[in-house]
Amino acid sequence: MLAKRIPGGYVCNADLPEWSIARVRPPWFWKFRLLRIDGYHRYDLDGITAAFREKRARSIRFKGFAQRLGYYDRDEVSRLFDGRAIDAPTYGDDFLVIHVRAGDILEGFHRNYCPMPFGFFEALIKDSGRKPVFVGQTHDDNDYCRRLRQRFRDAVFAPKASPLTDFETLRRASHLVAGVSSFSWLAGWLSSARTIHLPVAGIFDPCIRPDIDLLPLDDARYRFHQFDMGDWTGSSEQLAAFYGDVIPFRRVEPQALADGAGKALR
Repeated sequence: MLAKRIPGGYVCNADLPEWSIARVRPPWFWKFRLLRIDGYHRYDLDGITAAFREKRARSIRFKGFAQRLGYYDRDEVSRLFDGRAIDAPTYGDDFLVIHVRAGDILEGFHRNYCPMPFGFFEALIKDSGRKPVFVGQTHDDNDYCRRLRQRFRDAVFAPKASPLTDFETLRRASHLVAGVSSFSWLAGWLSSARTIHLPVAGIFDPCIRPDIDLLPLDDARYRFHQFDMGDWTGSSEQLAAFYGDVIPFRRVEPQALADGAGKALR
């Protein structure tokens, strides 16, 4: 989106054919008047644009994640990705599609990426009255996945597939439960789902990560669920709590989240 703010701007040195971004080599002069913007999530877009307008920069080397809603326009981003040609299943109104983020985070790889407690899944399945479908890292050989399959014996477990197929499966869902995962967050945000359940935990909790802003508070599709679990370590004690239905969570309204985010920034 930054390229659109700069006259003649375009993205190069990125190869994302799934997102209609082909690899374009940098121009020969890219190292001259180079503006380096290295960071994590917050960037001064007005300042960057001004550097080009005032001819203090001719190119940008970007490094970071930029996970803030204010940087993106949903309609513009949606036009970049067209998954219609992908052979992925579609789960309609009778199903509750649940994304499972497991893998390396089970060992505490990142303190702000965590799996979801089974009690959360149980509550949403019961409240919705829909048949659960688990998509994602559900076929790994670990205790979390084994217990998940044992707990939800009657659920559908989508076949192991490529990340792109999983992404499109989530994006096509009518009712979606996102994980603490930018992957499922993006699939949900770009979807036409009727309801999206988003856990306010880890990277999604503005009180924990005020530098990240991925809560679409004005999007009526979303149902927000606040978790109080602190940092994720992947300890045996935390995992036991996840299996034992003792992790507290509650439905929270968008205004309460907005107020909390405002306090976190002050």
